This record gives sequence, C-alpha cells and structure tokens, in this order.
Amino acid sequence: MMLAPGMEIMLRVDRLSGDGRGVGRLNGLAVYVDAAAPGDVIRARLTRLTRARAEAQIVRVEEPSSSRVTPRCPHVGTCGGCLWQHLDYHAQAAAKEAIVTESLRGLGGLSEVRVRPIIAAGDPWHFRNRMEFSFQPPDRVGLHRRGRWDEVVDLQTCFLPSPRTVTVLHVVREFMRQHAIPCYDTRTHNGFLRHIVVREGRATGELLVALITAAGPFPEGHDLAQRLRQEVPGLTGLLWAVNASKSDAVDADAVYVLHGRPFIYERLGGLTFKLGLLTFFQTNTVQAERMLEVVREFAGLRGTEHVADLYCGVGTFALALAGQASQVIGIEALRAAVEAARENAALNGITNTTFYTAEAADLRWVLALQSRPDVLVLDPPRAGAGVAVMRAIGALAPPRVVYVSCNPTTLASDLRELQGWGYEMAAIQPVDLFPHTYHVECVVQLQRIAGR
Repeated sequence: MMLAPGMEIMLRVDRLSGDGRGVGRLNGLAVYVDAAAPGDVIRARLTRLTRARAEAQIVRVEEPSSSRVTPRCPHVGTCGGCLWQHLDYHAQAAAKEAIVTESLRGLGGLSEVRVRPIIAAGDPWHFRNRMEFSFQPPDRVGLHRRGRWDEVVDLQTCFLPSPRTVTVLHVVREFMRQHAIPCYDTRTHNGFLRHIVVREGRATGELLVALITAAGPFPEGHDLAQRLRQEVPGLTGLLWAVNASKSDAVDADAVYVLHGRPFIYERLGGLTFKLGLLTFFQTNTVQAERMLEVVREFAGLRGTEHVADLYCGVGTFALALAGQASQVIGIEALRAAVEAARENAALNGITNTTFYTAEAADLRWVLALQSRPDVLVLDPPRAGAGVAVMRAIGALAPPRVVYVSCNPTTLASDLRELQGWGYEMAAIQPVDLFPHTYHVECVVQLQRIAGR
C-alpha cells in the first residue's frame, strides 16, 4: 500500500515514545501519534512521511485501550502543561520505566541494563511547588498552547499546582481586567503584564507570588497586594519584578517588594532551603525527597569520604550528603546559585561544604582542595553533561559516581562515554517527579572497575 500525507489509516498503538507520543507500525514503518495510549486501535490521518517514520493525528479511537481514561482537566488538548492525562497513572509510570530501559539499552549501547521499578508518585495531582503563568493580549493569563510560544491558553483551572496557586491566578486576572492593565505582546513588545510566578513551600506552607512586567510605572501594585492578602491565605511575599528585555524568558532586571519578604523557606531531606523568585529547585517536593533518599543510598557514605558535587545548584545534594561525609565540594557555573548554596549551608549550620563558581569540566577546584573524591555526584541539565565533562570525570577517576538525570537520551550518551573510562552501572532508579508528562528523573550508580 502506497502511503501519502492526508491518507487515513487503521493503527494499533504498541508503546509510548521518549517524547510522549504513541507508536504503532504500518507496513514496517513506525507511526507516531499524539494523545494515543498503548493498546488503542485508532483511525488516524497521516500528516508527515519520511523513509524512516510517519506522523499522524487521531481521527477516531475505534477500540480504546484499558489504560485510557477521561482527562480531569478541561484544557487537555490545547494546554501544553500536560500530555498524558488521557492515561491511567499506573500506565504512565510503567511507560516511563520502559522509556528509561529502552533509552539506555538502545541509545546508549549498554547491553546489560538493570532498572529498578520506578518510584511513582503517591498522588499525581497538585504536586508542583512552582508555576509560571504568561499573559497575552487582550486579557489572557495561563500556560502556553502546546507547541506555541506566542499563544496562551486562558486557564480556568489547573490540577498541577495547589488550589491556592490557582486562586492567585484568578485574583490577578480579575484585578487586571478591573483595572484595564494591558498584557504584554511578545510579537510587538507592547504592553505591561508579562508573567506570574507562584512559588510554594510544601513543607512550610509559605507562598511567594511575583508579578513580572515590562518597564514602566505600576501604581496599582499596592492595591493588588491588598487584594491578594485578603483572598490568598498564607501569602508570605508579593514581588513586582521588571523585565525590560524582549526575551519571553522569566527574568528580572529589578525586583520590588510589595508585601512581606522576597523569599520563602522550604524543607527537604531534613534541611531548610531559602528560595527566591529565580532560585532553581525541584518542583515536586514529595518526590524530590524520595529521589534524595536514592542519592544518599547510591552514594554509600560512611562518614570518612570526600565528595564532589557537579552542577550543585543551591546545594541540594551537597548539603544532604554533608552529614555523612568528611568533606563536600560543590561546583556550579551560576554565581547566584553558589551564593545561595553557601547561604543554605550557613542556614543549616553545615561547615564541611565548600562551593565554587566554575564550569563542570574544570575539576581543578576539586583536586586543589582534596585528593581524588571517593564519590562524585552530578545533576546536569536536560542537555546532559557532554563529552568534555564525562572525560574530565573519567580522568579524575572517582571510585563511585552518582548521576542524576532528567533526560534518558542524554544520560545514555554520557554513560557510554564513561564506560570507556572503566565504569560499570551498578544500579538504576527511575523516579517520577512529573506526572502527566513524559519527563522522568533517573538516578544511576556507577562503580569504577578495579584495575582500570
């Protein structure tokens, strides 16, 4: 059968891909379909065709999979926040475990993969402790439409953050409309309101709200603060942040406190962390706690070891391991994060950590302050650590490496590089911090083979 774009086909969906789409095979060709569930039999319309693969859109689900459920949110299909609400949560967790296994086995060239059962979320709803909402003229505020940087879905509800965060969204939207405050247009760069950031301390109950605007006066700011104090319980701080750049990224050139203080506290792993507007921190406190337990287990510390922590951020892993180590050195490229890590160490009375601003591949700081580390921990961004960093680690030759990854594909590539330096995987633990998406965290323990 000759295939062509626009043709309708019947397809049985076999699995989910690493980017969240359903995959079936037709005439030996892999067909990728959005919003599909493994076990679905669907009628689909081909939208793109190459020699290696095809893409299609569902026309009708002829036989629904047993794992298909009715999405809870009315914005599913338009909002880019969730892609898997049509899947039973147990099926989501199983798919993520399979994605980790297949990524490491297929993409990493790793023949023997021993993946532990995924640590699934106890409650897959209302888990996010930080949300970024965007404005769009004339008066929309919410999350971006899937695949569109220039279009915002006007959210009426959201089941990812707490109900308190959704209340903030409603209060700000109503206030904006009552006072006719113009939204920023990312195409023309006119307007004022750009983003709302809501950050919540799930263990402390504290709440920080920031309204990010273009440059200009904001005479309504104190009235908004009064409205939020009245309608949002436990408001710790309200910030007005000015971002004068044309970039749509959440950033701030200047920050003004309209109420309370410009930070909140959160507790994780028995430690207290100070979090500001732009501080990077895991967005699922409950699951981050469980992931931290895995990192501690895989580090296997007994109190005498020297530890190096690359991409240390605000010190989450370094500080969590400090109580079980002799010395911990944290390396981070962002100066603000290093300053926050030092402040968090002082906040918790930890004195055996040292933090430096440096690129992860520059391990001279580690060697200058300690002999070869007994354990090296790294938690790189989605792009992975890359060849230069992995080679630097290989040359440093720590006996044990604990790699925390948010991207199985780049994890596989990095691990393959490290294998060439005499390391083997001892344990692999997936953790689900992002229900209703295809994103999955993974912690890998690697041991250096004796004599290598």
